[in-house]
Amino acid sequence: MVLQNGNNERHRTSLLGLGVALAAVPFLLLLAGVRYDWWQYPKPAVVIVEPATVGLAILGLATVGVVWAFRSFGYWKRERRLPWGAGLAPLAVAATALIFVLVPTPAVRGFDQAHYEMERLATSMLRDHTQRVGPTEIDGIEFSSVYIEEDNCVYFVDSKRSALTKIGWVYTADCNHSPAWFGRLDKVADNWYSFEQGT
Repeated sequence: MVLQNGNNERHRTSLLGLGVALAAVPFLLLLAGVRYDWWQYPKPAVVIVEPATVGLAILGLATVGVVWAFRSFGYWKRERRLPWGAGLAPLAVAATALIFVLVPTPAVRGFDQAHYEMERLATSMLRDHTQRVGPTEIDGIEFSSVYIEEDNCVYFVDSKRSALTKIGWVYTADCNHSPAWFGRLDKVADNWYSFEQGT
């Protein structure tokens, strides 16, 4: 009878490990939805709703992590080993992180597809001394504006991703850009950087 109760306890603990892993899934899906633009927020609401969604997902994952650690430690203290289900939650989080690293976002895929046409527009604006174009769309990417600053860089502001900050790409073939002007500046191709800049 004691053996049967012990087996039942192990079975329940393993199922609890599975339950904790399943509890993490909705929060991982929330993060994936934000990262991969699975839904579009109304423009004024995006400033509040998108960060709130990310915050909720991180808080949820933190809570799941605390529950996982508490239950795993309790089982380890009793049995000096972990149940098979204890590895499912960390595995789900690690798999999601790997997907985030390996699968490019829609913005990255869009830039890869559109940047040759973007470069044609940038060089024509520089040649013709056109200071500003927009709103415009290039190969499915909507830009709220395309403009040349005093530094002679051509800025493409992504209208879907810009809310409190300007986010997009900058063409730098004929300009002297200063990284200090940007909150984030990452090279994505020859003469191209993705940028984020406060308004």
